[in-house]
Amino acid sequence: MEFETIQKYFNTTDFGSATNVLLFTIGCLILVNFLQKLIKRLNILRKGPLGPVGLPIVGYSPFLGEEPHKAFWKMKDKYGDIIGIYLGPKYSIILNEYAVAKEVLSHPYALDRAVELFSGLGGLGFGSENGEAWHEQRKFCLSAARNLGLGKGPWEDLIMEETATFVEEVHKLKGKPTDITHTLVSSLNASVISLLVGRHLKKDGDGSKIQLCADFADVALKYIAPSNLTSVIPGLRRLFEIFKISGFDIAAKTSKEFGLFMREEIDRHKTSPGLRDIEDFINSYLVKLSTSKTKDTKNYFSENMLKGNLTALFLGASDTIASSLNYLFRLMCKYRDIQDKIYAELIEAVGKDGKVRYEERHKIPYTFAVLMETQRFVSVARLSGTRRASQDFYIRGYLIPKGADIIANLWALHHDPKYWDKPDEFRPERFLTDGGTKISKQPPSFAPFSFGKRNCPGETIAWMGLVSYFTAIVKNFEISVPSGMKLEMKEVSSLVAHLDPQPLCFKPRNN
Repeated sequence: MEFETIQKYFNTTDFGSATNVLLFTIGCLILVNFLQKLIKRLNILRKGPLGPVGLPIVGYSPFLGEEPHKAFWKMKDKYGDIIGIYLGPKYSIILNEYAVAKEVLSHPYALDRAVELFSGLGGLGFGSENGEAWHEQRKFCLSAARNLGLGKGPWEDLIMEETATFVEEVHKLKGKPTDITHTLVSSLNASVISLLVGRHLKKDGDGSKIQLCADFADVALKYIAPSNLTSVIPGLRRLFEIFKISGFDIAAKTSKEFGLFMREEIDRHKTSPGLRDIEDFINSYLVKLSTSKTKDTKNYFSENMLKGNLTALFLGASDTIASSLNYLFRLMCKYRDIQDKIYAELIEAVGKDGKVRYEERHKIPYTFAVLMETQRFVSVARLSGTRRASQDFYIRGYLIPKGADIIANLWALHHDPKYWDKPDEFRPERFLTDGGTKISKQPPSFAPFSFGKRNCPGETIAWMGLVSYFTAIVKNFEISVPSGMKLEMKEVSSLVAHLDPQPLCFKPRNN
């Protein structure tokens, strides 16, 4: 009966009519698209990694809870090291083990970034580009940073100058219980942004800009995570911004203002004689931009790309440093013996008036091991930034289909008992060799800044900031929990984990 009805339709319909031809064509295209998606889905089910079944549109996201990294880790027993799962409407690959994560993330077909994850930030330069644009911009940024002395010299001098100012502010507290988060974040953001714009931001004249940097660092990554529905369902974040839901409108406004601030600094370098000749990142890029315009070859250098690169480098360092330091201060309260050991090493290495530079970290192996162990133990970035498969490829017999999102569970890598003895214990010694005198250079299953060519762009700046601020604080203050209070470790989940504020005491040492 149904076949006869369809046959009758084709026999009686006048396909000479343009409208009918158009409708027929649209119908065929919809059918073909549906069949293609169905075939792809069946192919994934047949050849892809195993994983739990979710719901239409939202996928498995509603069932991950507040700690998706631990939910993924628990799935390992049932589904293995590679999990196939729908997060929202996006098919995603979760990597739960170091060797397979390194293999996948180093694959040439897994180098693209899922650009919509950071779409609300107005572009992150090479951090959100793919293909030739990413390769060109990343190569230049790394080269420019090396030429400017990243990890040493003037860049580190700027951080140390800001660190000294921060220590003075903490001294003013006279050991009274205080939540220093705001002061710390403002100081860190001022130091990181100073590295990028080539001038020291001062509270008197640039107070509003320092506050803007703090606000941007706070909201930029707060609503971004591979497991958040607003990050994986197209248009949902924009809808939340329009209807002012959960602060998304404030985040959008702050991101726009920070972008304008970066644009102002670029224009300042172009017009201000005092800044035009400074050897900094902006001027290096502007010189490259001017020379690239005279070449016939295609390139992606532009002032808008420069603005995005500055934003990526700022976010890649500032939020990581602030979160890590807050965890370090709490851990020092919990492990007073470790705090005392760090202090003794610092005094022996540089004396009471000396300062520790990142390039001299070999002089303080135990202290740097504490920094590394904190990155492992806490894993402030629990999940890696989302990659996207540019072509079909196979890993260990499983299909990773073109267009699939790829996420490494960094927390799982750092808590895998196959690589870490008693991973739930805080043990800095695990990062030391030669009887505790040398730092372990490349321990397996340690990737706080992810892997390979698309690792965090602010890694070196982050390590510089951690070394400078942490050593200065421990050398000058005894950190403790106020009398009568318990140490709190309650977390706030986002792309970078944070601790809920808690007052601590920073008692000046009698050096």
